[in-house]
Order: sequence, then structure tokens, then C-alpha cells
Amino acid sequence: LVPAAVGSLSAAFPELAEQQGHVQAVIADEEAAFSSMLSRGIKEFNSRAEAIKQAGGGGFDGASAFFLYDSMGFPLDLTELMAREAGLAVDVSGFQAAMEEQKARSAAAAAASKGDGALLTLGPEQTARLADEGVAFTDDSFKFDLGADAGATVRAIYGAGGFVDAAEAGGGETLGVVLDRSSFFSQAGGQVPDVGSLVEAGGGATFRVSSVQSFGGYVLHVGSLESGSLSAGDSVACNVDGERRRRISKSHTLTHAINLALHQVLGEGVSQKGSLVDDSKARFDFSHGKAMSAAECERVEALVRTMVAEALPVHIQTVPLDKALAINNLRAVFGERYPDPVRVVSIGPEVPALLAAPESDEWEQYSIELCGGTHIPSTSDFGSFALVEESAVAKGVRRVVGVAGELAAEAEAAGAALQSRLPPLTAAAA
Repeated sequence: LVPAAVGSLSAAFPELAEQQGHVQAVIADEEAAFSSMLSRGIKEFNSRAEAIKQAGGGGFDGASAFFLYDSMGFPLDLTELMAREAGLAVDVSGFQAAMEEQKARSAAAAAASKGDGALLTLGPEQTARLADEGVAFTDDSFKFDLGADAGATVRAIYGAGGFVDAAEAGGGETLGVVLDRSSFFSQAGGQVPDVGSLVEAGGGATFRVSSVQSFGGYVLHVGSLESGSLSAGDSVACNVDGERRRRISKSHTLTHAINLALHQVLGEGVSQKGSLVDDSKARFDFSHGKAMSAAECERVEALVRTMVAEALPVHIQTVPLDKALAINNLRAVFGERYPDPVRVVSIGPEVPALLAAPESDEWEQYSIELCGGTHIPSTSDFGSFALVEESAVAKGVRRVVGVAGELAAEAEAAGAALQSRLPPLTAAAA
């Protein structure tokens, strides 16, 4: 079917002809995976069905049906069909209950990734109220400069019960504070939010910020009031945890370096599928059909270390979107909606040079991405680098985790210690 489909569509999509072999390989792999899943699922179903019959039961329980679906990819309708053939009835309501429990666990995990930021959200009703009251969107342009003067005014205070005019310390309630401007980075693009404090200008109140989220243009600083009282209209200073921010920025720049190295080692089929950037690691998910070999991991690690040794400067400039997209070797996340103008982050060449000769082949050797995150000034700030994980996330999606600085040195030391144990272990096994 693939050659026929390519023949009929290649006029409109010429890339199909170039990728025909890859498409056929992916389909063949999917067919083999489905066949394997089907065989394993049938075996598991037969085992459970036999156990039910021996126990004198007449129904295939919902928990077992959900296990087949969730852990083995076995469709519910196929389970029902096989159950009827075996003289059993599937507990569909039990299956749906197990499905809802799984959804709840998934939602809880997603909320946990946001920390306290998951406790408060501004929905359409709340953002509409702020707009109706004349509260302007938060100006967070100061977030890229830790040294910027970030004096701000409290425009709104939000709690579990809704908006309040003022709050007192001591209640232990999680609150959200909306400011007219902020130097805090809100969670976005895989980068975790800043933490720190808001200190009332007179020193009478301290609000501990544990998470920062953005809702429709309003930046919500989530946390708790540690001392004093805070009211709408108060002036506060934004105190971002600078050391933590610098570690996060290092991890974010590291994902860009890893992205480039993966393309250089694995080829153009690699595309970003997700990332997590925090103060301890750079986690990068990407499309790739199989596990990376040890040699490929070593090459990626060596390429990033070369970038560290070269001390490449990191240049950031906001440019019109169409001009940015014209730059050769520019990386952008497929399906992502970028603002216009957009920030270009280049490790190596200056952005004006990219714009002056956008089609130059020279840019193939550099990391150039559209990005709204924070970054370090130079790759030398990594100190050192180690690739500590390569694993599967989903079908056709792999994950690598890299660390820099002291964590990289610790990983290298742990690896060396393990390596030193191999000869004795090998000798003992012999």
C-alpha cells in the first residue's frame, strides 16, 4: 500500500518519496509490535479466564480487563469478544471504574509536577474578572535578567475561596498573588518555575513563592504568607532564588546542546517530543525507533563535552518569526505556536550573522533554536557533562538525561568506581 500511496500523494508531498523506506520500516515495526502484543494479550487472557473458570466464576472481572488494556495494549472490545467465546461476561463497569482511577492517578502525577502551582488556577471566570476590574496583564519581561529592578505592585490576591482584598500570616493558606510586573519565570516550555519571595516595601510582610504559573497573561505567584499582612495595592520587591535559577538556566542550555548532538549522531529523523528542565538535570525526549547503542551515547556525550571545551557564547535576540524560520538548521518543536516576534537562542554564532546569511551551511554545526526560556552566557559554564540515562518513553520515543557541573563530576566518579569493579567481577564469574 505504501508505494501506491506515495505515488498518488508525492506530487503534493514530495518528501514522501524521500521517506518511503522509513515509512515502510515504521509500518512493518508497528505490525510486528501489534502481533507481539496480541500474542502476549491472548496468553494472559487465557490464563486469567482459566483461573476464573476453575474458581467457578462466570464473569471476567473489570480489573483484569483493565490490566490487559493498560499494561498490554489489549482493546476492551477484543477482551469482550474472547470472553463471550469462553462463556464469560466482562465486568464493563468495573473496567470503567479502573479507568477512572488511572485517570485520577495520572492527574495527581501531573499536579505533583507543578508543586503548589497545582493548588490554585485562574480559569476563564477569574481572568475575565481581573480584566473587567481593569487589571492589566503581568509584565514579566524582567524575568530574563536577575539583576533587573523588579519592584512591583500587588494587583490581586487569590485563595481557595476566590479573590480577597487582603491576607494575614498565620493561617497556613495557599495563596496566589497577581502583580503588575514580575521577574519570576513561570512554568513553561519544560522549564520549572522560579521560587523565592515577595517582600513588602516597608518590610512588614514576606510572601514565600513556591510556584509560578501563567494564566491568560496573568502571572500567579503561588505560596504562603510567612509574616505580616498583604493587601492589593501594596508595593513589593521580587526576590528570585538566583542560584537555583542559574542551575535551571544551565540545564536549559544543556537541552539545546543535547538536541544538536543527537541530530549529529542519529540523523535528521530526530525531533523533540518533550523536555524537563530543572535545577538538577536536563531531560530530553525525542523521536527515535530504537534504543541508542553505547557507542552512540558516548558520541553524544563527547560532542557536548566538545562544546563545553570550546566555551561557545550563547546569543539571544528577538526577531520577526518569518526571518527566524528562514535560518538554516533552526530547531523548533513541531506543532508549537510561537509568538511573532520570537526569541532565537544561538550557541556560537551571533544572531545578526544568522539573519545576514540565513541559508549558510555553516550553521549546520551549531545549536539554533526558538526558545522562551532562560540560559547561561557560555557553554563553559557547564563545567563538565555526563549522559546518565537513555530509556524508552513510548513507542518510537526515547529519553536521555544529562547533568552538568558537580553532578556530572559525581556521575563520572560513580562510573569510574563501577568500572574498577568489573575485572574482579569478571574473574569471579570465570
